[in-house]
Formats: sequence, structure tokens, C-alpha cells
Amino acid sequence: MLIRYHCFYYALGLLCLTLGKVLHPLFYLLLVVYAIFVYRRLSLYHLCLMIFLCIIFYLQPHHILQLPSVIEGEVVKASEKYCYLKTDIGTVKLYHQEAIEYGDVIKVKVEPLELYENTNDYAFCERDYLYGQKIFHKAYLQTLLKQQHHPTFYHWLEQRLSEHQDINDYQKLFILGERNESIHDDYQVLTDLSLVHMFALSGMHIHILYALIKNVLGLFLPRSLSRLITYLLIGFYIFSIPMLVSLYRAFFVLLLYDLLKKWLNKLDVFAILIMASLFYNPYIIFNISFVFSYFVYFIVLLTQHMRYSSFWIYLSSLPIILTLNAQIPLIAFFVSDILNLFIEYFYSLCIFSIIFPALEIILKYYVSVFQSILSFLETINHFIVFSKPTLAWLVLFYFFYFRLLLRQELQHRYRHDICALLSLMLVLNVWSQYKIYGEVTMIDVGQGDCTLIRLPMNQGHILIDTGGHQEYDLATQTIIPYLKSVGISHLDYVYISHDDFDHCGALDSLLEHFSVGQVIDSFEESRQIGCAHIQMLKSDKIYSDSNDQSLLMYVTLPAMNILFMGDASVAVEKDVEKQLQDLDVDVLKVSHHGSATATSATFLSQIHPEIAMIGVKKDNMYHHPSLEVIERLQRKGITILRTDQDGMFHIRFYGKERYILR
Repeated sequence: MLIRYHCFYYALGLLCLTLGKVLHPLFYLLLVVYAIFVYRRLSLYHLCLMIFLCIIFYLQPHHILQLPSVIEGEVVKASEKYCYLKTDIGTVKLYHQEAIEYGDVIKVKVEPLELYENTNDYAFCERDYLYGQKIFHKAYLQTLLKQQHHPTFYHWLEQRLSEHQDINDYQKLFILGERNESIHDDYQVLTDLSLVHMFALSGMHIHILYALIKNVLGLFLPRSLSRLITYLLIGFYIFSIPMLVSLYRAFFVLLLYDLLKKWLNKLDVFAILIMASLFYNPYIIFNISFVFSYFVYFIVLLTQHMRYSSFWIYLSSLPIILTLNAQIPLIAFFVSDILNLFIEYFYSLCIFSIIFPALEIILKYYVSVFQSILSFLETINHFIVFSKPTLAWLVLFYFFYFRLLLRQELQHRYRHDICALLSLMLVLNVWSQYKIYGEVTMIDVGQGDCTLIRLPMNQGHILIDTGGHQEYDLATQTIIPYLKSVGISHLDYVYISHDDFDHCGALDSLLEHFSVGQVIDSFEESRQIGCAHIQMLKSDKIYSDSNDQSLLMYVTLPAMNILFMGDASVAVEKDVEKQLQDLDVDVLKVSHHGSATATSATFLSQIHPEIAMIGVKKDNMYHHPSLEVIERLQRKGITILRTDQDGMFHIRFYGKERYILR
């Protein structure tokens, strides 16, 4: 048959085409290789059907319509600061300061906003995140022209939630799939432990809900009727709350398999859902819920009849965990099995507490126990930091992983495949820690400075300034994720040039959430760290301006010498003039984000740098960097690297050779 037992082959071909169209053209080559495999493994008819589906998909238009100034639609997700508005041109992420609720029909005048792309390596990309949810526009609400409230089942559920904040938080999480800021810390621990999928509303909970409703109805109704009513109730429920990909997948797998099991198996149904999802939104491959939910369910189908299936499922998720967090929590596998039963009762209590509020007493106890468990797990947990894996590593890992599953299924020896997987993990860990090259990286922290010096072969990691942001925690959201993504689990030294917020604002959070050896924020003559030598320049004068009190650091590396000027002004440049004469400067960290108060022509003539680094925010209110300073640098023929235009950039060195990466 062309369909039964073969749908997955077509889905995989369509996935390769999607990756080539949306992610990278290299996947087109993989599609060609896969097409040859389909022809040899199956037949010409199967290959033709796969090509036919790919042609239809490729020719399908995916135009992004222009956002008009006035839009109207229904609110399909709401929070205090923004909502998702479903309109005729698609869903729009709308920032507002109005009392807007889920289900409202509104008409608004809007100002378009830019979708931010990640300017730091491996960082969160808002554009991909929103595209993965089929949201192609972001705007700010200028004027609310019309608003109509519509009571919905969602509101009825919301009114039935507990008045106690702790209970309410977990009822919302389990029933509505929404996370309050009040449980941010608990949720972050779950994320770090790679257990968040067990608590975020997902397919597992739909299966529990299906069993609960079906068993209760089965006490009073015939089996077929109870099953039908169960599907209707669950369908009504999941289409009445904000869309969650994992719920849709679980519901449609249950429903379609029940309807089509005479003709299709579970893998066929699963493959049909993948193809339908890709046709609906090719960018869904950027949706982490889609990737994790669908891939793990695929592994569940493959391993459901194997011994130790939970181990094989966990093993398959390791590359995804590394891609997301760049680290592996050692206790996650053991804890997840132990918590499974606990979660079932926890979720069931949340469901029944909607109907029987008296159960809130037991639920409150459950919440208290769970928070105690989290505190305990956080205390005993230990992470192994690797780095974000490369595409080549992922391909090799899954090659040996699926080869291992096949050999076990055929009852062949698989010792060599296990050794290959262990070797891959070891190689990734060693390569993450012991780079053969060194690197100077200016992290894009907006209007501020933050420079990482990574010495080769794990000789040391030095951070000069941390930047700071008033609206969010720069350390936990930008600096630490980047450090872990490149395999750094410890900073040997953190230098703070001076106490301005844009240079040290993230320091306290960094010290709280990351391992730091020593903080240096006062003058010291010199220090040797591995192959790096750090010498400080000092004027005999005392300055009233905090910018002029900046530590001036001359860092000598095998391939370059870097002068860090903090925010020092022209006055300081003149006062250390004699000390500058003895320095051979290759790279200058431009003072005060390129302000006209520093980096004079005389100063540049003294040090003759080849490269200038500027940490600055795009379209900042200070109009940094100064056009005068930029023209001065250009006249000297100096290569200018700036975070507002280049994002994060690197100066990598191998021995005495250096290369600019941006």
C-alpha cells in the first residue's frame, strides 16, 4: 500500500524540504539523498508520491501581509502587558496598557514594532519564536477604538480557580496552560532540571484527562457513547483555551487513531499530523513545543515494546536538552520516573478541584510538598556543562542512537554503538572545555560594556564588565546562557572598570547564579592569568567624575594587545600620556561607547590601534557612538566593530594569528 505503514517516509521528506526552505539550503542535499533511499527501500511509486507532496508544499504561498494601521480581531491569548490578536492578516502580538481579556473582540489603531532577531550567538530569537506560532507582526496599541467582552468557557474555568495564590498558580498551569510570574522561581528550577514538560500542560495531561472522563462516564453510559462524549468534551476544552501545540498533537492522535485504526497505525497518524502542521505553518519547526512533543512521541512509539523504554526516551532527549540549556542535570532521569505518579495525582486534584472546591485543602498540601521537593532537588542537583551541540554532532548522535535501537530490536550486539554515543558525549564535553584557540568576545548587552576573554586550553576565563539593564536580568537572560552555550561553567576573574550601572549592573545577579572566582574592581599593578598578562594604568590625579575613575587595563595576549579604556575622558587620556608611549596596542576598547568626550585624535596617534571595539545599543538616547569619533577612527584606517551594527563579535586567535568573526 502507498499509505499504510509508509506515511512516515513522506513526512520525513517533507520535513527535509521544510528545513531547506526555512532553515538552510544544505537540507536540500539531504532531501536528494533521502529520495534515493526511498526509491531503493520502497519503490518508484512511493518516491513519486513523496515528490508530489513536496511540490505542492513548495508551491504553496506563504506571503506575510503588511500590517495596516487599524486592525480588528479576537484576543486568543492575554496577559498584563500584551495579547495575541487574531485578525484577517494573521495573528498579531499586541502590546498594550488596557484591560483586555481573553476572548475579547477589539478594534485598535496600532504602531508597528520590529521583530527582534538574536544579536548574541545562541541567544533567544523573538522572530523565530513568534514565527513558530504563526505570528508575523508585532505592534503597540495606540488607540482602543472598540472592545466587546464575550463570556467564554475559559472565563468560567478562571472563575472556578482557587482564591489562594499558590493553588491558583498551579491550577492555571495545569488547566489553562498559563504561567503566573509568582511561580517564576519554581518554573525556572523545573526548566533547569529538564522537568518542565511534566508540569507544562502537555500531551501527558490530555491522556490522564481522557482516562478520568472516560472512566467516570463509563460508570453510567455504554462504552462507545462514553468514549464519544469524552472526545467531544476534551475537544471543546482544548479549543476553548489558548492554543498549545502539544495538546493538539495528543488530542488528534487519540481521535484519528480511534477513527482510522482499521486502515492506519499510530505512526501513520502521527506522520499525517506532522505533514498537516508543516502545511499549516512551515515555521513551526522553530516552535520548541512542536519539536519536543512530536519527537519524544515518535521515540515513545518506537520504544513502547522495548525493555527500559523510559531510558531510551530520556537518551533521545539529551541532544534537545543540550540545544536548549547546554547542560545536563544528573538527577533528571531518576527524578522524572519517581515524579510521574505524583504528577498524575497532582493534575487529577487540580481537575477535580474545579468541580469540588473542598479538595483545595488536599491540593494546598500537595503544592507545599511539591515546593519542598523542588527545594530539595535544587540542593542536591549537579549539572554537567557541555555547550550547544553542532549540527554535525547532532547528526552523528542520532545516527548511532537509531542504529542502537535497530540492533536491540533485532537482538544484535550493540556494545559498539553504546561506546560511540558515550564517546560523542565525552568529545563534546572535552571540546567545550578545552578549546585550542583563544577568543575575545564583546557580548551585546545593549547600552553597556561586557567583554569575555577566553584563553586557550582552559587556561582561564575573564569577564571585563557585566553591563546592566533596568527592565530585565541581564545576567540570567543573556550573559550566563551564552557562557554555558560555549561550555564555560566558571569565570576565574570578573573585572569591573567602574561603578556605573551600564558596566556593573548585572554583577550581583551574576555572582548569585554563576560560579565566579574573584571580582576585581580596584587598581592593581598587574596580574598573570594563563597566557594573558593584565597591567593597569593609573593617573596620579583624583577625579570627581566616576567615568574618569575607570580602571584602564592593558591586556597582553599571544596574538594581540588590548587597551580597555572604560568610560575615561580626554582628560584621563592626557594624564596617562607617558604610560601610553610604552604600549603596543592592537585593539582598543573605545571609551564611553564612542562618546565625543573621549578617543581624541592625539590619543589615537599615540597608540595606533588596528581594531576598535564599541559596546553600544542600537538607536540609543545618547546618540552613541559620536559621528565625530567614528570619522576619526575611519580616517586612521581602523577596523570598527560595534554591537549595535554587528551584534556580538569575536576576535579569535590561534597562536599569534587572529581573525575577526561577526
